Amino acid sequence: MNRAWRDIKGLWKEYFFFRVAATYLGLLLLLVLVLPLLPLPYGPNDLDLTHIYQPPFGNSGAADSHFLGTDGLGRDVLVNMLYGARTAFYISIPVMALAMLIGLALGTGAGFYGDTGFRTSRKNLLLCLLGLPFVGYYWLYLPAQGVRLKFSTPTYIGSFVLGAVGLVLLSAVLRLLHRYIASLRYQVAVPVDQLVLRLTEAMATIPHFVLILVLASLMPPSVLALCFIISLTAWTGIARLARAEMMRVRHLPYFEAARSIGLNTRQLIWRQALPNLLGPVLVAFTFGLGGLLALESTLSFLNIGVPATLVSWGRMIAEIRSNMAAWWLLVFPGGLLTLTILALYTCSHYLSKIFHEKSRH
Repeated sequence: MNRAWRDIKGLWKEYFFFRVAATYLGLLLLLVLVLPLLPLPYGPNDLDLTHIYQPPFGNSGAADSHFLGTDGLGRDVLVNMLYGARTAFYISIPVMALAMLIGLALGTGAGFYGDTGFRTSRKNLLLCLLGLPFVGYYWLYLPAQGVRLKFSTPTYIGSFVLGAVGLVLLSAVLRLLHRYIASLRYQVAVPVDQLVLRLTEAMATIPHFVLILVLASLMPPSVLALCFIISLTAWTGIARLARAEMMRVRHLPYFEAARSIGLNTRQLIWRQALPNLLGPVLVAFTFGLGGLLALESTLSFLNIGVPATLVSWGRMIAEIRSNMAAWWLLVFPGGLLTLTILALYTCSHYLSKIFHEKSRH
């Protein structure tokens, strides 16, 4: 982590465009965080029906002026742009963080263990296979249905408790059988690498946008549901990257030396491997964040997944379909979206450049 921070400080000193992009993103993120505390003259959904489709930069001295104009319902474009940025980061950052954790865990495990490095008893393997229905039904399916049917909070808690009880009972039964059935004690090699590769290939064969459309059609518009759906499709690239980097790192001399002195698996992964994976994963995180901003705006433009009460850049741009002469509804939110994605890709480019140069030396 300290090494990555030193590399970022070196980029800040050396590259002007990196400083510009990082400064822009930092200021925008700070603005998003303090936005509820700012004394804005209007709220994001406040209507001013006497000033619909008001052009920008007019009546700047009036008390009811809208500096960047209004939309078809008289909502202030400037305020909605700021709250649209809040929505974009509110969705994209948690989703990318969750996708990074999933991809990093699966990719690191696949690269470290390969197809023969992870061994476990048949009892534990059977527990994982039989426990999947409990997890899928009580922890995924029922909560998803609860969002649609508006379950109460105790119902959600009961669903998670039933799933946990089922797993505990299943574990107890298998532990009892483990004493009397010798075959359950045999150690078997789990092909972790092949399992992760087949899973990523299966996800890659399904168009991500189509999968999101299908899953979103089965659920009511919800930020939590949308984040969950996108997270299911965004981890594959990070998993492939983490796997490739882990396979490279485990053959380096320092890693083999650490293994030879008897470090356990946790120490090898956390202390020796992950510090070398942070650089490439940080590049993938920054690049993927730009893609998620574009995806969230596209979904909100099509009115898919995002609740109607939530302000979004894509929904602001969609308002131009009602009045093609209202150019400011496209230029201002679209320009801010473009600048934000460009800044993220610029940071990703320079991060990739510095980490690539260090990997060659």
